[in-house]
Amino acid sequence: MAVGIVAVTSGCAGMGMQPSATVTTTTPGVTERWFRLDWTVEPDTGQERKLEGHVENVSGRPVTDVQLLIQSLDAAGNLLDQRRQWLGGGLPSGVRQYFAVRQLPPAAQYRVNVWSYRPVERDGRWPWW
Repeated sequence: MAVGIVAVTSGCAGMGMQPSATVTTTTPGVTERWFRLDWTVEPDTGQERKLEGHVENVSGRPVTDVQLLIQSLDAAGNLLDQRRQWLGGGLPSGVRQYFAVRQLPPAAQYRVNVWSYRPVERDGRWPWW
């Protein structure tokens, strides 16, 4: 079981930033404490793998439009495959949302990060950090 804390964004995914082996979120180093991830990787069909887990919002603020980045890496950390997956719906503070990603290529390691999200407006104001 892999456990990780990930970085998140505040809506920058549309600005042309692309994920890579070194770029795993649109705001690195800013909000690692906002989300916790937990996942496992199991055999799927043939050589493919299935990744299942959950993301928990520990920020104290509701968010929406959460997009995960799932990456498959070789033993040297080189990127073999990556895909983004929307969680769908909102993610209130203190709530876990489950996810599953199928048909991943076999890899030495997998990495899951929150690629982007959008904070929910409160009382007509956007949250400030």
